[in-house]
Amino acid sequence: MTTRTLCRIGLGPIGLLLDGIQRPGMRANMRTSMAALNTLIRSETLSVRG
Repeated sequence: MTTRTLCRIGLGPIGLLLDGIQRPGMRANMRTSMAALNTLIRSETLSVRG
């Protein structure tokens, strides 16, 4: 017989509070990063074609 135990370490209610504070900034940073990546990919594509 085998037993498996799953544990998840978290901050509980404090973690939820921090997540709520952090989430908008993380979203904004992700959008900025993806826009920069899009610009880079487009410029690379144009330089390869042209």
